[in-house]
Amino acid sequence: MKSFAFSLALAVLAITGAPAQAAPQEAPHIVQEEFPIPKGFTGKYETVDGVKLHFVQGGKGPLVLLVHGFGQTWYEWNELMQQLAERYTVVAVDLPGLGLSQAPQTSYTGVDVSEYLYKLAKRLSPGKPFYLVAHDIGIWNSYPMVARHPEDIVKAAFIEATIPDDTLYSLPAFVATGEAPGWHHSFFAASDQLADAMVNGNERLFLTHFIRHHASNQEALSDELIDSYVRSYSKPKTFHHAFEYYRALPQSIAQNEKLATTR
Repeated sequence: MKSFAFSLALAVLAITGAPAQAAPQEAPHIVQEEFPIPKGFTGKYETVDGVKLHFVQGGKGPLVLLVHGFGQTWYEWNELMQQLAERYTVVAVDLPGLGLSQAPQTSYTGVDVSEYLYKLAKRLSPGKPFYLVAHDIGIWNSYPMVARHPEDIVKAAFIEATIPDDTLYSLPAFVATGEAPGWHHSFFAASDQLADAMVNGNERLFLTHFIRHHASNQEALSDELIDSYVRSYSKPKTFHHAFEYYRALPQSIAQNEKLATTR
């Protein structure tokens, strides 16, 4: 979540140039939302393989699927969504277990989670390929769909994180400033749900510190916005689900090694 403005620029560059075309719209559902819905958008749910996924949808044209990162929800894309909706059907989804989406019934590995997202996109864009924009851990959980279903992805933009591979095991644990950029990977992945126990009851302190010490564009993240994310992640088990993505990371890395040999 280093630079929100940079993320927006990359996303726009990645998906410009496609012709606008009509797409069928679902009847709106009444959803009790955590965050303000942009004008022209509707909060919705779809159940995919037994998991109820929450997303916000609006616009007309080819589908653009937006997948958020750690510490955030679909709302990280809110400043971009109305602009994209002028030419695209925009779907910003909450990752399973985060925001208002239910936790996965499978594992938290990239292959398993990406299938939920892929099936949601195909349901909303039947018979047509779609665009994908993912940030941070959203990349971990959407890259496998690009590797496994390339014919269904027009273009993908991955922002501010790498596709997980074994180079992550070389991240420094300690640096001169004290807090290494990747320090949290080991903390979140620690056994005995250590991170869960230490963050429980300290959600505001933890998430505020994480954002204020690791986001480079502080102007994009007001105190009010951080408070909104704190409220979302303070719901029971939400941080647990977020940390499970990190605990599954070694499996996701192994999966990606196999995917790299299939194309």
